[in-house]
Amino acid sequence: MKAKQYIVLLVLAIATAGCNLIDDDLSVCGADYLINYQMNLVTEVQTTIDEKLSSDIEKPMADALKAWSEPYFEGHAHDLDMSFYSLGGTDELLEHKSDTINAKQKSYTLYIPRKDYRHLAVVNIAENNNVTLMGGQYVSSMRVAQREADTLPSHSTAIYTARLDMYMPESDSNLTFNVHLYMASSAVAIVQTNQSATSLRMERVLLSGTASSFSINDSTYAFNHNSLIEAEKVVDGCYAMLSLPSRDAVSAPGGAKAKIKAADNSLWQLRVYVPMPDGKVTETVLSFPYALQAGKMEIVKIEVQDDGSVVVIGNAEVGATVTLDWKEGNEHELITG
Repeated sequence: MKAKQYIVLLVLAIATAGCNLIDDDLSVCGADYLINYQMNLVTEVQTTIDEKLSSDIEKPMADALKAWSEPYFEGHAHDLDMSFYSLGGTDELLEHKSDTINAKQKSYTLYIPRKDYRHLAVVNIAENNNVTLMGGQYVSSMRVAQREADTLPSHSTAIYTARLDMYMPESDSNLTFNVHLYMASSAVAIVQTNQSATSLRMERVLLSGTASSFSINDSTYAFNHNSLIEAEKVVDGCYAMLSLPSRDAVSAPGGAKAKIKAADNSLWQLRVYVPMPDGKVTETVLSFPYALQAGKMEIVKIEVQDDGSVVVIGNAEVGATVTLDWKEGNEHELITG
């Protein structure tokens, strides 16, 4: 994956006994270390939008989707959370700092004792509407955790994380640490391509099957509860949402990983609701047999049929279950295809 990098540069001054405060004279500190925080950005998102939505009819939706996705994929860092853990047998938190950067680049000085650390960093967590940091007292429990609810709005920020072992020998006072931050979030967009042929429109889109938390220390996702993520309306005929990723495979009996082709063993789903002229609502559940990956945007093109059901264009792998005259908690007239 090709990625360009915006660097957030921090000058890390490793404090000695005579240098513990931010206002101290740097000349008595003994050693200065550089930490380069590099946000590894997925730059093909704009290209993917252009390729997927290339017709003149689709261009307004493509332009709107680019504008929607830019804050998440173009690397603006609002805040940076830095945790430094013991590498000496215990995994307890030794030093912690958080700061508002609100830029693509910033430099400042931070003072911590000189020793070896496991360093975990998180960008854009402070103002996220759905996720927060939990378990930060120990490196093994430090995680990005989504709040529990039946339905949640689209995530308001894209989360970037990093981990790095930092060794600071007394004999070396001129070290540079490069901390590479990678996106832990995913994006999905659904686009109706036959708006000129029908007056029927999507009214609501929900995403299911995504992770509930992300462990930064070992880069693993957990699926302890399944909240629905509600998409935002980008423009008429286009909805999009930001979330944590899906599983990368469905567990087979015995815990083995299986390659899934059947729609009923999907990795994630979209629930699409279309209101009908008679006041009824048609629900289509689209089931995807491949993973919704971190750092990527999945674009799903659909057509709305006369009965309000939704058909995916250009992807025969996606399964669909349709409920005509759908009512909350009362599914009937089921059509599976």
